Amino acid sequence: MKNLMSILWVVIIIGLFPWQAHSDEKDQLELAFRLVEKTGMTKTFVDLSEAFMATYFERYDSASEQSPVKPNPLRKIFSDEVYLGEEELKWMLAEIFATHLKESELRAILAFFDSPSGNAWLEKKLLIHTESEQVGLEWGRLLTQRVL
Repeated sequence: MKNLMSILWVVIIIGLFPWQAHSDEKDQLELAFRLVEKTGMTKTFVDLSEAFMATYFERYDSASEQSPVKPNPLRKIFSDEVYLGEEELKWMLAEIFATHLKESELRAILAFFDSPSGNAWLEKKLLIHTESEQVGLEWGRLLTQRVL
């Protein structure tokens, strides 16, 4: 009977205070959120969204050129939505990170990005990525020539 009461008490406490039972998951999610922020991952998605919207922006830009007093309303709406939705996107991405990485792994990755080497990587990754894409395109051109 004493064990049954103890179990019942634990179930009641977990039911009343669910965040207490899942504090490890909450910590892991918060670490994942920090990682998303540290890596600037949302910028990639904002850039992709802007690229997708480019043709729509151009339509409104040409209409705005005819009436220069009016700013492009679509760009303003898009910018406002990005601003309002960026936090939501960070949490969505953090959930993916938290699903696939253990808390200890997240801590180690964050420690790396907080180090001088990690900061160097974050500062130079766009340049490295851009140059790598150029090399990949050149390699693809050379490969195509060899195959043909």
